[in-house]
Amino acid sequence: MDRAAVGKIVLGIVAALACGAVMAEEPEFVLGGNFTGSQNSPEARRVTFGSNLFVEPCSSCNYDSNAPSAAVVRPDNCFVPGTTQWIAVPFIAAATGVPEQISAPIILFDPRLCPTRQVTLSIYTDACYPIGPGTRLISSVARLPRATCNIGVARLTNAPTLTKGQKYWVVATTDAEQSGLDANWYGSNNAQCAINTGNGWTQTNGGTPAFTVQGTRALPGESEPEPSNQGFGGNLFIDPCSGCNYDPHANGRDVRGPDNCTSPGNLHWTAVPFVAAKSGVPTRISASIILYSPTCTENRVTLSVYTDNCGLGPGDSLVSGIAIVPASTCDLAVATLTGAPALQQGVKYWVVATTDENQTGLDATWYGSNNAQFAANLGYGWLQFTAVTPGFLVQ
Repeated sequence: MDRAAVGKIVLGIVAALACGAVMAEEPEFVLGGNFTGSQNSPEARRVTFGSNLFVEPCSSCNYDSNAPSAAVVRPDNCFVPGTTQWIAVPFIAAATGVPEQISAPIILFDPRLCPTRQVTLSIYTDACYPIGPGTRLISSVARLPRATCNIGVARLTNAPTLTKGQKYWVVATTDAEQSGLDANWYGSNNAQCAINTGNGWTQTNGGTPAFTVQGTRALPGESEPEPSNQGFGGNLFIDPCSGCNYDPHANGRDVRGPDNCTSPGNLHWTAVPFVAAKSGVPTRISASIILYSPTCTENRVTLSVYTDNCGLGPGDSLVSGIAIVPASTCDLAVATLTGAPALQQGVKYWVVATTDENQTGLDATWYGSNNAQFAANLGYGWLQFTAVTPGFLVQ
């Protein structure tokens, strides 16, 4: 089965399951606390190897409970009997050490009809695009919750050491004893974006699966980078397989003025949110926006920081700058900001790409972050995709 066909099936299952209702129940899984369950692990050696779970200001949930989610199913599931779908999401290890726990918001689709509550969570090596997950390193079984904003947790025993800077995958699979599993893996708050085609902003979510991998670092003196040292917000980082700080293999999101060459008369603006890692004045926005059509000569785009309109996308513009859009992938469009107001730590903002009256001919693509990658296996082997969360950095 080719990539296009698999992609249609994956997206079809995602779209259908996103419309399903989830039964409410009392929380069974406690978020936070001592993740190892032991008081013997020194605090200084605890580490998060990779994660995209965080609470955003407009929600009390540390993932997007309204996001379209990827199905994790086995042939005896209730929704699409006879279908198997496994899902994976990558991370770059933030430290060298031993993983002890995988957490993932995989929630039962309909506990009344399909009550199977176990899934196998694993860490795999990376086999690079277009495959994704490589060799399994460690696995454990997680018991899944039935209500959103809860988390399934797999405790790992005798796991091998992960190496800082190496790419790995968190993988959700099923075995014969989990053949009735019918569950949704919910998307990260990091996977949100918004589009505007001339009728106002609409917020959506690409559905990159949310997760956390935690454990004990091997080197007590090793420290993780402080987010505040990396800018106010961003998702640009180099993937070891591509050497590019965003995903050059993926389709992007459109950024077009009404006089573009591909779809004349149709405007398309795109935005991506961030929660400010520190307080201060932004001076530069970088975005992975690349010219789509060489026949369209306009190469300028307006990059801005907007306030948040809680669930509706961007609110009001705070500051804007003009960026030159490059023609080659792995380059970046960079806008210098002048007279920007101070951003406040912990507050949600949006990076917005628009066109003004002098940029109506722009025809560009905003490529997705490496953080937006995921992989699917429908029984024919792994294939890597992207949720196309736009790549950016605010400094």
